[in-house]
Amino acid sequence: MVSPQLITLLEQPASLLAVALFLEWLLPIPQSFRPSALVPMLERLGHKVNRKGSPQTQQWLAGLLTPLVVLVPALLGNWALRNLSFYDTLFDLLLLLWLLEWRPLKSELQALQQLLRGEKTSMARLQLARWTRRDTRKLSPMGLCKATSEMLILRWLGQWFGVAFWFLLTGIEGALAFRLVQLMAQAFSPKLPRNLLFGECTSRLYRLLLWAPGWLACLLLGTFPGGGAALRAAFHQASQWHGSGSGALLSAMAGGLGVTLGGPRYYLEQKVRYARVGGMTEPSLDTPMRVWHRLNALMAIVLLLVVGFAGLAVYAHHGS
Repeated sequence: MVSPQLITLLEQPASLLAVALFLEWLLPIPQSFRPSALVPMLERLGHKVNRKGSPQTQQWLAGLLTPLVVLVPALLGNWALRNLSFYDTLFDLLLLLWLLEWRPLKSELQALQQLLRGEKTSMARLQLARWTRRDTRKLSPMGLCKATSEMLILRWLGQWFGVAFWFLLTGIEGALAFRLVQLMAQAFSPKLPRNLLFGECTSRLYRLLLWAPGWLACLLLGTFPGGGAALRAAFHQASQWHGSGSGALLSAMAGGLGVTLGGPRYYLEQKVRYARVGGMTEPSLDTPMRVWHRLNALMAIVLLLVVGFAGLAVYAHHGS
């Protein structure tokens, strides 16, 4: 028989998150069942409501209304299913487990590293193109390492830490809304010319939602070796990035490792200049793996903090 103390512990949001974080890392969920599989569907939706040649006012209005068309039914459906479920805590756990997405990037990173070490640059460019909006055809091996490092940091923030942050703050509804906004920001990216106006509203909303988790993760990085350099880079360089939260984490990670991230990149043959952040050394072949290990260490700290808060919550509950 399960003890009441254990049931109380598992019903705590922090405990639920800890279990979901552990299971996401452990279970081999197929990529086709991950939230990222929704991006092509969202892209098709964007193409239908944002037709080529539409007036600018119509593009902007479509970009304002489309997120509502996605978010409102999703949140209403979540509310209905949760109320119909036999045990809402289990429902929250399963949905949270689905929303989190970090494990698949490990195999992608390993494949990319193997191609780069084998000097198969062309194949490495194709491998990275699956995960980024950037035009990878002109990237050198150093450019591939830099782009991979940036992709890992931004995906970790948007697909893992941001979900965990908003779940603890607002519950499963907030985590679901955040992840859907992240997917729409990816599908409606204003980095692509056709989405310049259509995707601006979603992009701004996503940047706003990233502000708090991005800076929190940045402060946690300050406890790592090179933490002083990481925090100095974040506070001096984050404002130069197009999003303060993502810019803070990118700057802190790059500054802590002493490497340079950012700089010019291409989107559909158009060159776009981003600020350079971090240290002075260009990324090398081992930089993406160093970023991966540091993000995993950051995940371990987050998990320990979550478990600690869960224990304190249960202790306070029984002590009152």
